[in-house]
Amino acid sequence: MRALLIVLGLAYPVLAYWGHGTVSPAVFVLVALALLAARYLLAPVGPLNLNHPTVLIIGAALIVMGLVDQSLASLAYPSLISWAFASAFGLSLLHPPSLIERFARARHPDLPDEARAYCARITLLWTLWLLANGLIAAALAFGGKLELWLLWTSLINYLISGSLFGGEWLFRRLRRMPS
Repeated sequence: MRALLIVLGLAYPVLAYWGHGTVSPAVFVLVALALLAARYLLAPVGPLNLNHPTVLIIGAALIVMGLVDQSLASLAYPSLISWAFASAFGLSLLHPPSLIERFARARHPDLPDEARAYCARITLLWTLWLLANGLIAAALAFGGKLELWLLWTSLINYLISGSLFGGEWLFRRLRRMPS
């Protein structure tokens, strides 16, 4: 079921784009709400705890947005998910250990202080990236740049995220830090 949710989440921008103008935006708002509800109910308890109240807040924001402008709300899901992840990363900085440190401790329970500080910096980097990603997707949706919104939400943001992940992994290997 989780794999299906991931596939549907990744496919959402493409489906919303293809359906734009032919399918009622309310349908996509309902699909986005269903995806949020499923994420909330099925998220595994662990470091990335997405059954956090933030998901409920995002769902409420989507409902309000849908009441104001269904067309815009139908494009909001990628931004809202990015902000949910950003909140998970950011809140872990306020309530240590940081999210990246939690991931690292799963493999290396005795992290040195230097690695803990590094994990906090990487958590901050991911928080900022996810906030920016959501803002860019929202700006493209607000600006009516549907083709650019699709390109950003279904390709470019994943390429940048993958580059961040891969680049950090390579950097860690070169510095011989715990993974």
